[in-house]
Amino acid sequence: MDYEALRNAWTSNANNPSAAASAYVIAEAQTTLANRRMHLRRLLAFAGVMLTIPLALMGVDIVTGQADVIDLSREWGLVPFALIPFAALILIAQRAAPSAAPTGTLLETFRALRADNAAARLRIVIIGASMVLFAPLLFVLLNQLVGTGKMAPHEMQSAALVLGGALALSACWMGVKYITQLAPERRHLEALVAQYEAT
Repeated sequence: MDYEALRNAWTSNANNPSAAASAYVIAEAQTTLANRRMHLRRLLAFAGVMLTIPLALMGVDIVTGQADVIDLSREWGLVPFALIPFAALILIAQRAAPSAAPTGTLLETFRALRADNAAARLRIVIIGASMVLFAPLLFVLLNQLVGTGKMAPHEMQSAALVLGGALALSACWMGVKYITQLAPERRHLEALVAQYEAT
């Protein structure tokens, strides 16, 4: 939604848009929020499956005693390395998945959009914090794999470059999204809510 144009339109009408215009904005907001919630649920489900698969394979490896069985006394870095993304996923599902929806008034619509924006910003904070913890653990884990003979030193360098680069690119993308999309959207929504609360 174009929040700047919306704010200007409502300001020009003395915060008293027509019933038809209000209904249009509320319907558009409901659609936007429903699409965002559906997209988030799909992402969470996909992430849950992708995180469960390697954990299941690790469990099978330990139980069956494969040749490359995991020695947690020497490869303990695998435990937090696997659990940090799960913890982030659970936090996002519990704390950063908004359920607010417009209730039929413009003020409640803008509040619902503001809550959705706050949840999106919180998701970035949670993911960013998990990446901050993840980065040093990646270095520890790669060294442990070299120490147990499961990875050659030159393979460690390649893995560090690829995985570290992926983390850096992800962090940059989230930072750009926060600065260019979520922060301006928050300002517009705060202004809209303040306008309607003042009337």
